[in-house]
Formats: sequence, structure tokens, C-alpha cells
Amino acid sequence: MKYRVSVTIFALMLSAVAVFASDFGVHAGYYGSDLKEAFVGADLMLPIGPAALVPNIDYSRKSGIGYWFGSVDLDLRYASSGASYWFGAGPTYAYFTGYGGEASEYGGSGNTYKEWGWDVNGGLGWRMGGLKPYATVRYLKIHEFRSTGAAIGLRF
Repeated sequence: MKYRVSVTIFALMLSAVAVFASDFGVHAGYYGSDLKEAFVGADLMLPIGPAALVPNIDYSRKSGIGYWFGSVDLDLRYASSGASYWFGAGPTYAYFTGYGGEASEYGGSGNTYKEWGWDVNGGLGWRMGGLKPYATVRYLKIHEFRSTGAAIGLRF
């Protein structure tokens, strides 16, 4: 019991440190290829030395179908005078909703489609006062679904 409490307190302390070192961001953009629709999303950049762990969620809606993409990327970050840039990759989980009981063109059945895939990304960010605007590009590959997207965002 004492061990469990100690581990819990240690995990909470690490989480608190990570929250203060992280950047929360929101973004909006456009996915081309298979989706061809605008999207909105949010991400969290958790620095780990010259790299960062970046959980991300994007949402788009087209023809009554909701497209959710959740990813956790490992990005390598490079800082330069004024701007910084990054590139990375990671696993992506797709969750498509609203098929109305029909089989989807991507292999799902029923009202939802759930599948693991991957993504690669890159971006450029800079500081402007207390805000951090950024631009990013991403390529998603999930089973037969492929899409390239670009977005602009703001980190806090």
C-alpha cells in the first residue's frame, strides 16, 4: 500500500512538471486526397530534450460522416534564431462515425469505422509576444485511407 501511494504521488508530481513545460495548441486546416475537407484540432507538445511527445486530435465532417484522428507523435525539434521547426511521426487512430448502418468504403461496418495507422508531420513555429503561432503539414495513412493536410495554429 505504501509503495502504491508513493508511486501515485511521484506520477502526479511528474505530470505537474510536464504540464508547466508543455504547450497547448489549437489549429485549423484542410485535408486533401481522400477527405477533401476542412478540419479543426488541438495538440499538446511535451518536450523531452531536443524532441517532443505530441498527442494530437483532429476532427472533420463530410457528407454526414465524422472523421476523428488521434495521434501521438515523436517530433524532433530544431530551434534557430526567431523560428523553430520540427518533423516527426507516430501512430494514428482513426474513428469515423455516422455511416448509418451501411458498410463504409474504407472497410468498416455499422455506424463506425475504427482502425490504426500512422502519420508523418513537419512544422514551423515562432514567438509573437506570449503567443506561439505555427504552421504544420501532415500525411495520414490508415488502411486504405490516405490524406495530406496543412494547418495553421496557435500555442499558448
